[in-house]
Amino acid sequence: MKQYFISIAFSLVCSSFIFISCEKESPKETVLTPCDMYRKYLLIDVRAKLPIDINFDGIENIDLTKEIDVFQDCFIYFTDKELTIAWPEAQVNPYPTPNIPISYTGQDIKYSAVPRYYTYTYGSGTDDTYASIYPVEIREEGLQSYFRFGPPTWIQVDKVQNIIMFDCAYQYFLTKKGLENRQLIAVFKPDPEDGYVR
Repeated sequence: MKQYFISIAFSLVCSSFIFISCEKESPKETVLTPCDMYRKYLLIDVRAKLPIDINFDGIENIDLTKEIDVFQDCFIYFTDKELTIAWPEAQVNPYPTPNIPISYTGQDIKYSAVPRYYTYTYGSGTDDTYASIYPVEIREEGLQSYFRFGPPTWIQVDKVQNIIMFDCAYQYFLTKKGLENRQLIAVFKPDPEDGYVR
């Protein structure tokens, strides 16, 4: 009888161990809240999937900060209901068309960080490391342009490295070859001076 109870106890311990092991292996779903996010994030890196020359110096780069310095003015700003992405867009006169002559030089094209406004929703992640934010652009009349920033469909939040990033945004740039479209990868770090979204 004693051996019988020992056998049952051993089985229960093994079952508990297996249950705990399985529970640890199962991914934990996390959902972001405004308390997880800083108000302001500053751009620290931006790259194109393919090299491009947008400053007309004849050298193509993947690292776009080597092309134009206006990227230092880029940021993402959160409130509890909206977010703002300030991103470089070309200011060209007359208004850009697909037939702009390629004789334009870097001095003829001015880039400035233009703010665009979005509503957004928080997404869930499969663990405590990553989660997502889904922006939806607030359309404004009269702002359509070939050089407008094509915003990301989602923004990934890395809660371990404390950065946010996107790699699904697109933009047309004017180059010596004409209009060229590039997919963009950007990484932002928080600006702690602005605190959290509350």
